[in-house]
Amino acid sequence: MGLGKYGVFRVGLALAAALWLAVPSPAGAADPVAAYKKAVEAQFAVWLEALWPEAEAAGISRKTFDQHLKGLKLDWALPQLVPPDPAFSDGPALPAAMKPKPRHQAEFDIPEKYFSKDALTSLAGTGRAKYKQLAPTLGAIQQKYGVPASIIVAIWGRETGFGTAALPHDAVTAIATQAFMGRRPDEFRPQLIGALKIIELGHAVRAEMKSSWAGAMGYTQFLPGDFEKYAVDFDGDGRRDIWNSVPDALASAGNSLSSQGWDGNQPWAYEVVLPKNFDCTRQGPDKSLPIREWIDLGVKRVRGRPFPGERLDDWTFLVLPAGMKGPAFLATTNFSVLKLYNNSDVYAIFVGHVADMIAYNAPADFVGDWAAVERFPRDRMQRFQEVLVGQGHDVGKVDGLVGFKTRQAIGMEEQRLGLPLTCYPSSALVNHVLKAASAQN
Repeated sequence: MGLGKYGVFRVGLALAAALWLAVPSPAGAADPVAAYKKAVEAQFAVWLEALWPEAEAAGISRKTFDQHLKGLKLDWALPQLVPPDPAFSDGPALPAAMKPKPRHQAEFDIPEKYFSKDALTSLAGTGRAKYKQLAPTLGAIQQKYGVPASIIVAIWGRETGFGTAALPHDAVTAIATQAFMGRRPDEFRPQLIGALKIIELGHAVRAEMKSSWAGAMGYTQFLPGDFEKYAVDFDGDGRRDIWNSVPDALASAGNSLSSQGWDGNQPWAYEVVLPKNFDCTRQGPDKSLPIREWIDLGVKRVRGRPFPGERLDDWTFLVLPAGMKGPAFLATTNFSVLKLYNNSDVYAIFVGHVADMIAYNAPADFVGDWAAVERFPRDRMQRFQEVLVGQGHDVGKVDGLVGFKTRQAIGMEEQRLGLPLTCYPSSALVNHVLKAASAQN
């Protein structure tokens, strides 16, 4: 029986290790960091070569593959890397100098920080100018894809500051590094093949493909997979050019939202006021109700405005980014579509709110006030989530971030313990839960 793809890969790794041991060390190789990196780079070269069958099956030529992957080096400066320890079986260990220094972990960002009034005002002001400047193009995009031009402009502003943000990384290097030793390698591996396809098909040359550290490219920040599915040639020059053509980039964002379910008859959300002592565990997509049923529960639109009469049977769900300590929103399916662009409640609220400021001159401030909230190191919040999962709660992803499922679980624990219902972490709750878990172990 033949070795097969993975057998060849294992042989390749063994060969890389043998070559690393056989090559004479340079004068500075006594440096454990240099020796370790040399060993990992050898493994990386073998890993890249093992991608060839996958690349070939995707239609990538050997010339393109070799030109862009042969001799490629890791970008050790990228965030969210998990270097192998050891470099390979019986190889050099991760040097102490490269290990994270023991320190207080960063706190998760509280929602209010995302909504600086000055930043919102500045972004919306520039957005209105762009909206006016590009009115014919934006009107055509809106007509074709059914996505409000203000939403598309807000995404452009949020993602790259209307094209002014620096994108310092080479996309191929960044994606390859993340695929080899990032925290989410399985997600980045197909993106690397996608980046090579972009080059193979002539959509862009490598030098144009500048990106974020995660390989997102162009004015509206598309990963290669997004490019393949949603990028369009809107200016009619024969290229899907999200790097240099504003019409192509903005239309591609519109196509992305439209293709993933944007409903042109609905807003993104309504800011609402909740009745006193409202049960905040009702938040989240899994607790959706028609608008008329939320009204029956005492939920009202802010500023005394009525909900549109023709929309009362629309299913919506409650979004409380800071639990009962911040503004409240009834979100439509369009909110969920915005989260497919960037999976974050505050991102979707930010884009939707800036869009409203651009299109309707909505004020920068929400009606709902942001109350002071306590802050926790992210690792402590992650441990708190782990304990909640052990108790049978569904907190979503255990990542130290307070998503809607974690907020639901917090509310349930607050109810169980007789604490004030906020659906947001507090020292009283976190300390009690962690102390009780420690006592049981």
